[in-house]
Amino acid sequence: MAKRIRCRNCGEYIPKNARVCMYCKTRNNVKKKKSPKLAFVIILWAIVLIALGCTAYFFYDKLAFIEIDASQLVKVNIEGETGDATAYLSIDEESDYFKANATGENAPLLTDVFTNTNNLQKAHEMQIALKADIYIASDPTDSNFLYRLGTESVKASSIDKISEIMNGDVLTVTVRYNEKALRKFRIRLTNTTYTVNVSDLYSAKSLNPFADISVTFSGTEGFGTAEISTSRCEPIVLDNFTFNITSSSNNGNLSNGDTVTVVANCISSSYNPDDSTIEYNDQKYIVAKSSSTEFTVTDLGNVKELDPFENVTVDFTGISPRVSVSGMNTDNASSLIRNYFDFKISQTTELKLGDVITVKAEFKSGFKEDDLLAEGYTLLKTQRTYIVENVDEYASKVKDIDLTTIKAEMHKQLSSFAGYEITLVNAYFNTAKTSAASPYNQYFEVYKIKTDSGIIFRIVEAENIYTSSDGKLRFAVNENSRNSGIKDILVEQFVKSSNYKTKNIKINETTIQITG
Repeated sequence: MAKRIRCRNCGEYIPKNARVCMYCKTRNNVKKKKSPKLAFVIILWAIVLIALGCTAYFFYDKLAFIEIDASQLVKVNIEGETGDATAYLSIDEESDYFKANATGENAPLLTDVFTNTNNLQKAHEMQIALKADIYIASDPTDSNFLYRLGTESVKASSIDKISEIMNGDVLTVTVRYNEKALRKFRIRLTNTTYTVNVSDLYSAKSLNPFADISVTFSGTEGFGTAEISTSRCEPIVLDNFTFNITSSSNNGNLSNGDTVTVVANCISSSYNPDDSTIEYNDQKYIVAKSSSTEFTVTDLGNVKELDPFENVTVDFTGISPRVSVSGMNTDNASSLIRNYFDFKISQTTELKLGDVITVKAEFKSGFKEDDLLAEGYTLLKTQRTYIVENVDEYASKVKDIDLTTIKAEMHKQLSSFAGYEITLVNAYFNTAKTSAASPYNQYFEVYKIKTDSGIIFRIVEAENIYTSSDGKLRFAVNENSRNSGIKDILVEQFVKSSNYKTKNIKINETTIQITG
């Protein structure tokens, strides 16, 4: 009995191979069984066709393209001494791909190296394209290592290390090129990333003459001075180099922030210009015949104001109003003031207490304001006034004198008349009219003395009466005897004079008691 299945719609049993339900006419999904043998054959043929396609493409690719090792086209250039060498890339002009040409003895033809063409012109065009389409930066120190392609910048071929290279280093080179442009000529580069072992670099040491050089700065803003110090330099530097500050550095007129250029000149007799080396203690050193470096000016002070009269005083001599200037006292002034300045005084004689004099500060011969600026100073002022003070002063009026002490000394001149009646009858005060008159002042007292032989008159004189700067009264008593029977004769002879202004002092006649 044939196998039966249920209709998926009405549920009635129908033959398994029935395509339509006889009851509800619903179509049943009946899969036609494929032959396993046919499927196997189809798969097998697919595999064969794929294999044939890959093989054909492989042989076509091999035969259609010329593969060139990139390391045969790009040269790694290493310059300098071990440890300080630099590297850059360039087209290897010695490569057969670039030196090959159409003529020349022992020179291979272009078609010999470009093996996929026998056309010399086409081979030449392939050579030009190959050189043009490898990206080598024109500036190997370019931090971006770019290759300029028209107005476009593209990443150039590069080395993983381009400085401080030493023997034993392994450099990795990455060659970049215009793949699309070379494909037109059926060229493909292989080995575009390869390594280069560094060896045979020059072993001379590099010598920096500035390693231990220092520059010290002194002075003030605008007038600073630079000085080179080689105190810490090794003997090799001291023996083989001289150092100078360039004239363009404006040394002597420096300000903070300026730069000073120091030039080192190699003076070694062993200097070899071919490789820029010297020999010292059986060792070679790489040096520059002449090199320079810059130092920045720092630590200069600001210009200060200088008062040329600071701690400068005036020395006075004499008694007012006959005071004179004996000189300017700079004992306590700075050495700068003493060395740089002279002083000009407006008035030096016939000065009195309280007078004001003007003193000007002037540069000594050979000095000028720029010299002072170089020391870091500018003048605060050039003149100053001084008052005549702290000097002795002559009495110009008798009323300003305490006569008690003076009279006591004057009365001693009357001791020889002790026991007689002595009466003070007149007093006079003289002041000099001219500077030549001496003494400056005089105080006279006239006494009437009744003696056994009759009446006589006697003059007693105190002169040069003054108050010292410490406030004490000073005077001198003239001890000359001056007697006369007539008072007016004494006055005319000893008191009055054309050189003095005489003042008659009003007094009350007074009896003087003199003891022996």
